Amino acid sequence: MNEIVAIRMDTDFLRRIDHLGQEEVMDRSTLLRKFMVRGYQEILKERAAQDYKEGKITFSEAAHRAGLTLWDMEQYLVDKGFKSDYSLDDLEEEINLLRKKK
Repeated sequence: MNEIVAIRMDTDFLRRIDHLGQEEVMDRSTLLRKFMVRGYQEILKERAAQDYKEGKITFSEAAHRAGLTLWDMEQYLVDKGFKSDYSLDDLEEEINLLRKKK
């Protein structure tokens, strides 16, 4: 079910929205809905990435919260300049642990 929501917006901003709407062949409401959905999705990704960076959630949970696949979450973090603390020593240690379990 859709609901009507009224918000006040700057007149100049609305003119720019209308201009873009003409270029995109979209009415103002459709364009604003599109912006809101994209903004919401971006906020979800930002929050999930931040919680992951702070060690509050796992990588898998971050991807789930952001609504992304693991690969897309990895790409998002790379695109945002995230640098992992995971080192070659960490990898070697994990490989050795896996070998011991066999």
